Amino acid sequence: MKAFLGTGLLGSNFVKAMLKRGEQVHVWNRTASKAKELELFGATAFDNLADAVKGATRIHLALKDDASVNEVLNTASNAFAPGAIIIDHTTTSKEGAIQRTKEWKEKGFVYQHAPVFMGPINALESSGFMMVSGDEEIINKLKPELSAMTGKLLQFGDEVGKAAAMKLAGNAFLV
Repeated sequence: MKAFLGTGLLGSNFVKAMLKRGEQVHVWNRTASKAKELELFGATAFDNLADAVKGATRIHLALKDDASVNEVLNTASNAFAPGAIIIDHTTTSKEGAIQRTKEWKEKGFVYQHAPVFMGPINALESSGFMMVSGDEEIINKLKPELSAMTGKLLQFGDEVGKAAAMKLAGNAFLV
């Protein structure tokens, strides 16, 4: 079972695509009504963040920024299942991705930053680009799952935070 935290436009369409693939998904959003809407598609919505992650082997995030990622993960962490893997699709700083990778590893969890270049329709259609960098063994383990979520998985080597830097550089070009 997966949990998806942050069900705005991008997150909700990621969840819909997961549900179409037959996956069981728990959802949470700060605005509870956004998560509740996904129950129409087969998700299970929770008002309580800790309840949303209970039993999840994968915890996906699509949030606002570094601060919101840190806040949500810290609030939910007491309910994380042993061995749960955190996959963060949020556009964050390189430093934030590096710090969370280190911090969650010290706590016994895997944190993998996997930002995306895609809009909501791409998330629904599983097309677009997802970026990863860091531990090759972890990335290889997650590759089938992440590839199913996107049209192309771009790997930027073993430097933790490189995917975050590439996402920010790409955003700068778009502006």
